[in-house]
Amino acid sequence: MSLEHEFYLISKTTDINDFWMYRERNNSFIDSVVIHDDLIQYIMDSLEWIPSKNPSLLGTPNGRGINYHGVTLFDKQSSETLISIFASWKSLFKNAPVKFELTGEFVYGEADNQEGDYEKLVYNRYEVISQFEKIISMSETLANGEFYLYHCGV
Repeated sequence: MSLEHEFYLISKTTDINDFWMYRERNNSFIDSVVIHDDLIQYIMDSLEWIPSKNPSLLGTPNGRGINYHGVTLFDKQSSETLISIFASWKSLFKNAPVKFELTGEFVYGEADNQEGDYEKLVYNRYEVISQFEKIISMSETLANGEFYLYHCGV
């Protein structure tokens, strides 16, 4: 099973409390993008700098970063940082070969006598840049204050 993070651009009039439960059959979102968990984990430290809200908690409190296993809400306050972070990663990945490797998590050997090693994550530069461009585009829309970027974690 592939772990993925889903991002949806939604209107502020959308019911944020129940959106995640019905997103599969809900056509109220304006745009969306899916990013593989390995790539999110690779850039995770920088995502912690983004102002966010947690719609699963009472009062939708302010916070930072993404709710990895749950839902996260980004709004106008988040837009500038979202754009800056994803544009920076996009700019960096533009320098990668078309097919490139990143170092993933450390994985121990299956038997007690086997040494572990780091996973090798293989990506297509154009696909990663396209996903980041989509996040940037949706984040630019947030700046007018009428929309949310709704993240559904793994």
